[in-house]
Amino acid sequence: MNLSARLCSLLASLVVASAIGEELEADLLVVGGAESGCAAAVQAARMGVSRVVLVNDIDWLGGQFSAEGLGAIDENRGHGYDGTVPIPRSGAFREIIDAIEEKNSELYGGIRRPGNTRVITTSRPEVSEQVFREFLEPYEKSGQLRRFSGYRVDSVEVDSGRVTGVRFVDAEGTSQLTVRARLTIDASDWGDVIQKSGAAWEAGVDLKSTYNEPSAPVEVEAPNDLNPITWCLILEEQENEVLFAEPEGYDPRYFNGKWGWIDEEFAYTTRRLVDGNGYEEIDHPDILLINTPPIDYPLDVYPEHVEKALEKTEEGASKKNLVAMSPRQREIVFEDAKRHSLKFYHHLQRHFPKFRVMALSDEFGTRDRLPPKPYIRESLRLKAMHMLREQEVVGFEARSNYATAMFPDAVFSWQFEMDFHPTKREWTTDQGAAGPWQANFRGARRFGRGGTGRCVFPLRSLVPESVDGLLGAQKNLGYSSIVSSSCRLHDQSMHAGQASGAVAAIALESGQNPRELWSDPEAMARIWSGLLDAEQGAPLAIWPFSDLDPFDPGFEAIQQLALRRILPLGASDTAFQPDEKATAEWKEQIRSELKKRGYPLSNAGIPGDTRRAVALHLWDRIAEQTISPSFFSETFEWQRDPRRDGVSGIEAPFPEDVIAIDFGGRNGGEKGGYLLDKGAAFEEERGMGWKRDLREQIRVRKIDPDAPRDSFVFTRAADTWELALPDGAWEVTACLGDISHDQSDQNLSIEGVNVVENASTQAGRFLEVKQIVDVTDGRLTLGLGVASGGSNTCLNWIVVRPVTGD
Repeated sequence: MNLSARLCSLLASLVVASAIGEELEADLLVVGGAESGCAAAVQAARMGVSRVVLVNDIDWLGGQFSAEGLGAIDENRGHGYDGTVPIPRSGAFREIIDAIEEKNSELYGGIRRPGNTRVITTSRPEVSEQVFREFLEPYEKSGQLRRFSGYRVDSVEVDSGRVTGVRFVDAEGTSQLTVRARLTIDASDWGDVIQKSGAAWEAGVDLKSTYNEPSAPVEVEAPNDLNPITWCLILEEQENEVLFAEPEGYDPRYFNGKWGWIDEEFAYTTRRLVDGNGYEEIDHPDILLINTPPIDYPLDVYPEHVEKALEKTEEGASKKNLVAMSPRQREIVFEDAKRHSLKFYHHLQRHFPKFRVMALSDEFGTRDRLPPKPYIRESLRLKAMHMLREQEVVGFEARSNYATAMFPDAVFSWQFEMDFHPTKREWTTDQGAAGPWQANFRGARRFGRGGTGRCVFPLRSLVPESVDGLLGAQKNLGYSSIVSSSCRLHDQSMHAGQASGAVAAIALESGQNPRELWSDPEAMARIWSGLLDAEQGAPLAIWPFSDLDPFDPGFEAIQQLALRRILPLGASDTAFQPDEKATAEWKEQIRSELKKRGYPLSNAGIPGDTRRAVALHLWDRIAEQTISPSFFSETFEWQRDPRRDGVSGIEAPFPEDVIAIDFGGRNGGEKGGYLLDKGAAFEEERGMGWKRDLREQIRVRKIDPDAPRDSFVFTRAADTWELALPDGAWEVTACLGDISHDQSDQNLSIEGVNVVENASTQAGRFLEVKQIVDVTDGRLTLGLGVASGGSNTCLNWIVVRPVTGD
C-alpha cells in the first residue's frame, strides 16, 4: 500500500470513530496492531467472537515484520542458521509466511525466498504490511472486526478488579475513543493496558533470588538493563552513488574497536532481503536490512545529551526503565537511536564501496525514511499466574530434547536461543557520557544457558495474577527476562497472540474468567480444538514435534493425543515418525496410557499399521471423552537416563581408593573432590597429564559451573593421557560430550581397548562408558580421538577405582 492510500485509510478510520462518537461496545478489544495483535483478532473472529475491535497506535500493521523494519524473518531455531526450523511452521504465522513467499514469487521472478541470506524467508516491510492488511480484511469486510489507527492508550477503566474499558487519544490529544469490552488483550509495544490497569508487571533484570534461575545475576549492575532496541535501516541499490551526508556528532569510534571485525561482505549479506544480483530470475536491485550489533541501542544508561533532555521532562526520568517512560520521554530516546543508526549508515558508506550506491528506502513514507518504530526485543513482563523460568525451558538432558517442564495447559510451542544483544553502553573516550560509545555484552547475558529445549507455553502465563478481564500478548507475557530473550521472534509473537485470541474466545463463549480455563478440561479441549482447526486456517503446533507439518494428514489427531499424554514419549522423542510401523509394544504402551488417563478400553486390539493410522483411529474414538480434571494438576516429570546425564553418581568426600579427574578450565577450581586436569603435559610430580600440551584445548561452558560436565578437554586429532597407577585391575568410567553443543564422531580407548567409536552426543547429553582394564606398566592410558581427525572428541571427566575380589 503506497503512502497516499495509507493516509486515506487512516483518515477513514478517524472519520468512522468521529461518526460513532466517543464510545464503542465490543466483546473483545485488542490493543496493538503488531503481529501478535493481528493474530489474536483473527483467531478470536474465527472462533466466533462477533464484535472484535483492534486499536493501533499507527497505521502500519505487522510489528516486527513491517513497522519495525525487520524484514529478515527470524523464527524458531535449534542450532544455528542452517536453513531449518526445529518445529515446522504453523498457525497464523504459517499463513503469513506462505502469503509473503507467494508475493515474493510474484515480484521476483518465481523466487519465493529472495534474500539468499542466513534466515530462511525475507520480505520488504511494505510487502509484509500488505499481507497483514489482507489477513484482517475478510473479518473487517464482514463487520466482525473493526480497526482504528492512530490512537494510543490514555487510561483504563477497572471495576472491582476487572478491566472493563480503555480510553484512547490520538497523537495530538484532540480526538478520543473509548472502547468498553468484556475482555481486553494487551498486544501493545510497552504493555500500556497492563500498566494503566494496575496489574502487576516487571521490567529490567531478574535477580537470582527472584526466580532462582541458574544464569540470573546475584546483584544488579544496571537495574534498567533491557534487551536493546534497534532502529533498523532498509537500503535499496541505486545505479549511481547516493552519499549520505555526515550526521552531526559522527565519530568512527562509535563503530571501530569491538565491532571492527564487521567487513563489507558480512554487513551486506547477513540480513539481505533481495539478492537482485545473485539470481538470474530476479530483475530487481538489491535490498538490504541493516540490523547488526553496532546499531543496537543499550537502555541501561544514556548519553549526556539524552540524559539532560529526559531530566527536563521530569526529575529522575533518565533513571526510569524505558518501559515505564511516558511516550514523550521514549521519543527522546528513539530520536537518539535513529541518529545512531544513521551514523552507522554514513560509516558504512565511508568504509565500504558497495554501500555508496545504497539509499534509504522510501517505502515507510516517513520524513527520515526510517521505519516508524524501533525493533523492540523486550517489553514489560506481565506478573502472571505462572512465571516461566529458565530452569523450566531448558532441554531435559539436551537442548534438542523437550523442555524440562511440559505444561498441561500448553497453548503454543517454541524453541530458540536465550538471546540478549549488547545491553551495556561503554564510553570509548575520556569524554565519558559526552563522547562516543559502543554497545557491549554484559557478563554472560548473551545466551544465558545457550538455548531452550522444545518448549510449550502455558495458558497461565497469559493471565495476570490478580486483574481480570485482561490477557497478555506480543511481548507482554508471564516470563522472566531470561526466558523473554528466547520467546520474542516473529513466529513466537504471532503464536502468543493466536493463543490469547483462542483463550479469549472460549472465555467469552463460556462466560468464565480466563484464569478459570487452564484447569477446566472442557475449556482446554475447546481451546486446543480451536487452535488445531484446519478448516479455519493453518493449525498451530501446540506440541513441538519436529516432523509434522500442520497440513499433514492426522496432524490434529496426533497433536491432541500428545497434549493428553496418551502417546508414549520420552524427553528425546521429538519426532513422531508418523509413517513408522506401529509395533505391538508401542500399541501396548498406548493402552497403558489410556488406562492411566481413565479412557475406556475395549478388549479388541488397536487397529492401524502405522503410527499415523493408529492416531487417527484413537482420536476418532476418544475425541468426545472428557479429560480427567486431575490431569491439569499433575506434575509431568521426564525420567533421567543416568548413562547420559554427565553426572558420575559419586559424591565427595570420595573413598580413599577412588580417583576422580575433572578436565576443567585453566581458571577453574576443583569441583566436589575432583582433581583438576588443565590440559598440561605429563609430569611425574603430578602423576598425570598428556603426551603434548593441550592447555589451549580446554573449554568451560559456564552453564552448570559447579559440575564437571560443564567443562572438557578436546582434540581433533589423536592424543594420549596417562595417570600413574599401581599395576592391577581397575574400573574406569569416562564421560564424553558437550553441555552446549552437539558433537559427532568421538573416539576413546582405555588401555588400548576401543570403548567409544565414532559416537555422537547431543548438546547437554553425554556418553558415559565403563571399562575394567589391567594396568601393567604403572600408568593408565587413555587414547582420545583418531589420527585422521575431522571432528572433536570431548572428555569431561573420569573416575577410577580398583577392582576388588568381592
